[in-house]
Amino acid sequence: MPRIRALTTTLLIAVTLLTAPLATEAAAARASLGLPREVNGHRTNVGLLILGHSTSDQGDYPQKLAQALNANAADGRNYQVFELITGGDGGFLWSQAKFTPTDLQFNRVAGSNVQQWCTDAQGNRWSARRVRVDRALSGSADPTGGACANTAPANISCTYYDSTGAHSTSGFRTCWQRMDVTLALIQDTTNRSWPIDDFSGDGQVTAADLWPASRINDAAEPCTNGRSGVVNGSIDWTCDGAVNGADAAHVVYAGWLERFSLALLNNYGADSVDHVFVTQKPLEFGANCPNYPVSEQANCRLHNTRTPTAARPFDHFYNPLVYWEWRSVQQLTTRVGLDARIHLGEIDYRRMHLRSDDCYDVGITTWSIPASVGRPASVAADDTEFQGGQEVDAENVGCMRADHIHHNTNGGWLMADVWYEGLTPYLA
Repeated sequence: MPRIRALTTTLLIAVTLLTAPLATEAAAARASLGLPREVNGHRTNVGLLILGHSTSDQGDYPQKLAQALNANAADGRNYQVFELITGGDGGFLWSQAKFTPTDLQFNRVAGSNVQQWCTDAQGNRWSARRVRVDRALSGSADPTGGACANTAPANISCTYYDSTGAHSTSGFRTCWQRMDVTLALIQDTTNRSWPIDDFSGDGQVTAADLWPASRINDAAEPCTNGRSGVVNGSIDWTCDGAVNGADAAHVVYAGWLERFSLALLNNYGADSVDHVFVTQKPLEFGANCPNYPVSEQANCRLHNTRTPTAARPFDHFYNPLVYWEWRSVQQLTTRVGLDARIHLGEIDYRRMHLRSDDCYDVGITTWSIPASVGRPASVAADDTEFQGGQEVDAENVGCMRADHIHHNTNGGWLMADVWYEGLTPYLA
């Protein structure tokens, strides 16, 4: 079945820089992508390629999103989910599959979760998550020679339409090639080993916020051009012997996101995606105490409140390294000369964060997804599970599971709602 091509539009983005820690980011203006509702007399088959790590799979947000989109009679298209979700670190290891021993970033691979990379018989290092994407979209055999486990795509089933009606089939690539339009949804801008943070503490992430070498695995610091990879205590990502704006955490992350997005759009021939949408993950309330001032650490635990500061602008002990990820999404989607097929996936750069924070302390009562789809009428705050100094039914109350990082069914609806709200203007 021929794929739809040239499905691009100009994405107008209203750029609003962070001027106050809790100011609402101006919503990005977005026009319809003009995707057809019918192709050759049948419903348009739209593949949703879901990319992320474990937080993107909890609560089954992808299927909830497809359920909501398919329930919209005015849309009329057929949406199918294709998951390429993996555990562990993200970010850097989406951007490249193979790192030879002479690659400048060869050692940096070792800074990531050990389950996310491997070394083959020739000494090359591979990103397991990126190899899995490449194999899924190209149909290629395992290029690592079996060195990396779990790089084959899942064997999914799907429903697709042609001129004779609806049909069912199975196999990731078989289903993918029956889609008329394909959209990649990236909800994974973080790599725990290379965190974004407001290290300067001024309430903004700027060129002053580099990666402190003290937070990075020593084995991952050196470049392969003979440089130590550390300058004045900060990581020299570009390996040029200096640290400057090009080494800022959010700038480097945006580069990884752009590189991966362009690969999805261009590297797989007729099986490349048509558009890429990017957002950050929801907040994590893991009470990462070492990331707070010593004066606050004694009070640092789940459900405890704190006085917000510029660098830590929420009133609970969430993981601050996850909050600032929105700056890399902003850096990417406002970049001059950005490919017009790369878009912001939410209506606001911090929408996913703010909605997840709301669910934690005040609950959720408003939705973009219609009630008829089956989403809850409301979700109680995660804080309400804390009774008499104990967590009561932490797996099910609120949006978070008991670990306060992953999401339960309610959390899946929350994430689906943020995506639905952001995507529907593009799909109009």
